[in-house]
Amino acid sequence: MAGPLIYFGTHVIEKGKVDIAREASRELAQFVEANHPRFIHFEIYIDEDRREMTVIQIHPDEESMALHMQLAGERIAKAYEFLEGTTSIEIFGAPSEEFLQRIEQMSAGAPLAFHNADAGFSRLASVTA
Repeated sequence: MAGPLIYFGTHVIEKGKVDIAREASRELAQFVEANHPRFIHFEIYIDEDRREMTVIQIHPDEESMALHMQLAGERIAKAYEFLEGTTSIEIFGAPSEEFLQRIEQMSAGAPLAFHNADAGFSRLASVTA
C-alpha cells in the first residue's frame, strides 16, 4: 500500500454557469459523504470572479481514490456540462506505477503533476484507524 494520496484539481467554469457548478458541487459532496466512508477530506472551492473551481481530496490510499473514481465517475463526467476544462491536476503521495498510468489516462491531456514527499510526516493513518 502506497499510503495517503492528496488530489488537487483545478477547473475553469463556463461563463454563466457558476450557480450550476455550485449546485452540482453540493450534490457531489453529499453523494461522496453518504457513499464513500473511507474518504478523509473532500472539499470544492469556487472562485466566482475567476470562474475557477478547485477540488481537494485526501484519501488514505490509492484504493480509496480508485473507489471514488468508480463511485462518482458518472457525476464527474457530467461536470463537463458546466466546465470549460481542467487547468491542472496534482497528486501528492506515492501511488503505484499502475495507478499513475490510470490517472494519466483519466486526465485526458490536462496538465498533470505528481509530487512525492521528500520530508515530513503524516498522522493520517491514525486519523483513519
